[in-house]
Amino acid sequence: MPEPQSTATDAHKPLPKAVEEWVQKKTKPGGGGNYAREADRVLTTFIDWTPDSVETVRDISRRTMMQYAEYLHRRADARVADPDDEEGITGRTAQQYYALVRAFFTYCVKWGYREENPAEHKPAMEELPDASLGAESNRQQFWSPQERTAFIQYVDECAHDAISERGSDAVEEARDRALVYLFAYSGARSAELLRDPNDSRRTGVTWADVDIEAGVIRVLGKSQTAGEEVQLPSQARPAVKRYRKILDPPTGEWPVFPTRHTPSLYQCARTELGDRVDDLETELKAEGPDVVLRQYEVAPPSITTETVRNIFRRLCEEGEIPVEGEHEYLKPHGARRGAGEALYRAEGSSAAQRALRHEDPSTTSKMYSHIEASEQAEVASDAFEKVDDRTTTEDNSG
Repeated sequence: MPEPQSTATDAHKPLPKAVEEWVQKKTKPGGGGNYAREADRVLTTFIDWTPDSVETVRDISRRTMMQYAEYLHRRADARVADPDDEEGITGRTAQQYYALVRAFFTYCVKWGYREENPAEHKPAMEELPDASLGAESNRQQFWSPQERTAFIQYVDECAHDAISERGSDAVEEARDRALVYLFAYSGARSAELLRDPNDSRRTGVTWADVDIEAGVIRVLGKSQTAGEEVQLPSQARPAVKRYRKILDPPTGEWPVFPTRHTPSLYQCARTELGDRVDDLETELKAEGPDVVLRQYEVAPPSITTETVRNIFRRLCEEGEIPVEGEHEYLKPHGARRGAGEALYRAEGSSAAQRALRHEDPSTTSKMYSHIEASEQAEVASDAFEKVDDRTTTEDNSG
């Protein structure tokens, strides 16, 4: 790629265009290079993180970089609080992300896109977490087949009893069952299915995103690509289908898992309907926020990634689900790893990689290296047994 030429328009260089230039310069001939791929991923995520007002390279201020460093620190704190939190990262990873952004702005200074590197601002760098933060929080949970079966049997029983007693009013139990089945078998990430308060683009999947018959759910993937297809195996479809019938969403844009938090529903109604309904407060008082939102086909917000963790914690406690290891309950991301492990054992690494949508095959291999080691141990055991038997036979014959 030719070197960029400095022009009068460089003062307004679009941030995505500058990132594209820098990544192409770092890409090895033939399109390879781990550094370039990682830089592209981190910088794309950085752009998505920035406020909507940021358009050009010069829109990034020192304050923006302080806020970015604080954001990375919160993600490292999340890993300490919950090693299975999919948004959590180690302090070392946070520093690596920041270093890539800093290197990009060094490039921008070199080519005249801005006068100084905002990422070199000392107060911003001081907001970064220590490299050791979260380093010991590496206890990853995998739902075992036994755990998955026990959890599913419990929510099946709860939903069956509730539906038998209350019919279409058993929304919560049907929702809980659909959540457990969906996480247990889809291999999806929480932030792909539910609302992430830290990412305005992740508002949760809607029923328009779900094709039960085809067995797919379209999500905003980790790569920030909209329309990625998540598998919906046959084991999970009946629970999702029955839940949809009970929920009875008025439109396809209704979230699959709408919040049942009353204050949030009231706030949504007042925000979205305030200028459209003459006597909104009277309707809300008489009908309730859920009925009013349905009447005017205004979709409520989805439950959050934190909410599903609380739901799973509650269900595990109420159902006395046996949880292996030191984990308190079966966590959503543990379901993803467990689904991948089942596929890895049954169909191999490629099947697990496709289901989990890992861009790099080495990610899958690293995640399930314990399986390869276990299988290799069995091979080694058989080999040594054969050698020992042969040696014993030869000694006896001699």
